[in-house]
Amino acid sequence: MSFESLHRRVIRRLDKGDRGDRGWFLITRVHLTPARLKDIASLLYDAGAATSNGLMLSDGHYRSIGNLVGITVADPGRILRRHHLLAMETPLTLLRRADGRSWRRVYLTDLGKELATESYSPSVLEVALNRIRFSREPWYTRGRSAEYREFNVAPYRAALTVMRSCDGWIDRDEFDLFLSRIRDQREINWAIRCIRDFRDIDANNREILLNEVRRRIPRGKIYQNWRDMGLHTFSLLGLGTSAIRQGAQLVLAANGIIPIPREIDRRQITLQIPQPTASQELNTPPSYPEPSSGTDGELLVGKLLEANDWEVVFYSNRRGFGFDIWARRENAAILVEVKSSLRRLGRIILTRLEYEAAIKHRENYFLVTVEGLGRDDPIINFIQDPASVIGSQIERRRTEEYHIPRRAWADVAEPFLS
Repeated sequence: MSFESLHRRVIRRLDKGDRGDRGWFLITRVHLTPARLKDIASLLYDAGAATSNGLMLSDGHYRSIGNLVGITVADPGRILRRHHLLAMETPLTLLRRADGRSWRRVYLTDLGKELATESYSPSVLEVALNRIRFSREPWYTRGRSAEYREFNVAPYRAALTVMRSCDGWIDRDEFDLFLSRIRDQREINWAIRCIRDFRDIDANNREILLNEVRRRIPRGKIYQNWRDMGLHTFSLLGLGTSAIRQGAQLVLAANGIIPIPREIDRRQITLQIPQPTASQELNTPPSYPEPSSGTDGELLVGKLLEANDWEVVFYSNRRGFGFDIWARRENAAILVEVKSSLRRLGRIILTRLEYEAAIKHRENYFLVTVEGLGRDDPIINFIQDPASVIGSQIERRRTEEYHIPRRAWADVAEPFLS
């Protein structure tokens, strides 16, 4: 398809609306993560939001939630009501206000209660994302539904369908120009055709198409801000089990996490999960006293495993086990201990139980490092049988801790992806 033909299609679509920024209104303005949402839901659940009377939100509640998500200003409630709690209400429907307006009293919905109590938060959020219809109540307010009444589409399902037909990913430009502008599910094929053609044109012609949007933005509306906030839509769509936000791209989880240059065919990229020998002892998950949910690092590793057909059970923060994740695929089972950092990992510290589990299970035990957690391009490496491959360099510091210098684990770590 020629650029001229694609240009005409974009113009026709833009002419159907009164503004260039009229696309799916899924903006949250904050980067949401499954662990963070679960922490908020759990705090509200414990405080009484799951009862028939709901919860009267106090300044103390806001301070506690603010501490969970890293908000330390004098009035965290103002930020939470505009962003985190609002996103939990609409469009995720995890929370509702007693009168629909004031945040004085809130209730967790049935889905919100599940998020607070279930062991794997992305699976609950997958349900929430699949239910959203733009723009319809209860996923959007009555005013927003009226403003965007010409739209009646399931954004998450549409995005997954488009990605499966477009090499497993879409980027911000493709989302802005095509995907977010479809008004019902019947137009998905239109978006797929346009995205495929868009990838065949050069950068100058792409800029021409984007300028068609910019010049239609109302005066005073800064287009770049709209696009930057729109990236948080990718964060929202990456909360479930099926997709991950990677910078300016939304990627199917089964495709993993690496940079996506345009010239790379994503179908050639595979997640490298080793196949250890079968273990009768690990064929079923070890018993544990209650469900456990992972941190963001553990949930990220668990999502990648699950997307590649591994059954996953989390053991995070539970005493008596020396690993974070049990996973099984066919006859192979592995135990995974995840060590993550917002920046670069240095020395890794294993507890006595983790070290003993590594010695006992050998090639079925994996130490997984996640560096740059929260960035758009986290680095994930795995170390199989750390007790053997770096055992001589593991330093016993105290009765309960075994220290692994970075130089030791970095030499044997292998990337998750190749």
